Amino acid sequence: MFEERTNLQNRLEYIGLKILIFIVFLLGRKVALFFGKILAFVVFYFIPFRKELVLTNISLSFPEKSKKEVNKIAKSTYKTFAKVFIDMFFISKMPDKNIEKMLVYDDNIIKKALSKGKGLVLLSAHFGNWELSALAFAKKYPVALIVAKQSNDFVDTMIESFRSKKGFNVLNFQRDDKMSFRQIIKVLRKNQVLAILGDQDAGHKGIFLPFMGRLASTPKGPAFFALRVGSPIITAFGVCQKDGSMKMKLEELQIPNSGDEEKDIEIINSIYNKRLEEVIRDNPDQWFWFHRRWNTRPN
Repeated sequence: MFEERTNLQNRLEYIGLKILIFIVFLLGRKVALFFGKILAFVVFYFIPFRKELVLTNISLSFPEKSKKEVNKIAKSTYKTFAKVFIDMFFISKMPDKNIEKMLVYDDNIIKKALSKGKGLVLLSAHFGNWELSALAFAKKYPVALIVAKQSNDFVDTMIESFRSKKGFNVLNFQRDDKMSFRQIIKVLRKNQVLAILGDQDAGHKGIFLPFMGRLASTPKGPAFFALRVGSPIITAFGVCQKDGSMKMKLEELQIPNSGDEEKDIEIINSIYNKRLEEVIRDNPDQWFWFHRRWNTRPN
C-alpha cells in the first residue's frame, strides 16, 4: 500500500518533475548528461537517497568485495541511473527508427517464440535502460507492458501517456483482480508479447528463492501466466554499451511440465533468478540496487 499523500504534495511533485523535464530539454542531451553525472555525485555524497540500502545490498551480494570496491559499484550505479533517467526524456522525442537501432538483439529468437501462436512472456528486470529496451521491442511487436501504479496519480498519468504514445499497451496489474488477470491472458492468446519486470520484492505472496546469495520473494505471476496459456518465456536483459546502445541478451526458458504447477513455477523462477544474477555479476552497476529487494523475509 502507498503512504497517504495529500493532493497538494502530488501536485507539487508533478510540477517539479515538469520543470525538471523542461530544463533537461533546454540543456540538450549532451549537456544534460554531463550535469547528470554531477547530480549523481552530489546525491551520493550529500543527499544520500537510499545510500545505506544500496551499500548494504551490494555488500551482502558481493561479500568477497572490499568496502572500497562496494563504494565504487554504488557510485557507478548512481551515475548509471542518472543517465537512464535523463535518456528516458529524450527517448520520448526520438524517431522510431532511431530507437530501434539502439537495441541490438537476435530477432530470430522472438520470431521463433511467436510462431507457436501462444504469445510470449518477455521476462526482464530493472537492469540497464529497461524503458529503452521495452520501447525498441514495441516498434516491431505488439507489446503489453505490466506496470506498477505510481503513488502520485498525476505522475502516473504522465508516464502512462508517454508509454502509450510510444506504442505500449499499458496494463496496471493488481493482485487478486480478476479483470487484470483476464486482460493478461487475452494478450497472450492474441499472440502478443507480455513484458514483465520480475525482480521486485513480491511480499508474502511471492515464492522465496535464492538470489545473489540470499532468499528473495520472487513474483509468481510471469510463470503462472505462461503456464496457463502455454506461452514460451524469454529472459531479456539489456546491457548498456559505451556508445549508448543496448546489447540484449535473450534466452528462451525451457518450460517444465511436471504436472505440479507450483513446482513448475518454482523451477521457472529459479532459472530467471540465476540468469539475472549472472548478468548482474558481470555488470553490477547496471542493476537497480535502490529496490528493497530482500525486504520480505520468510516466516
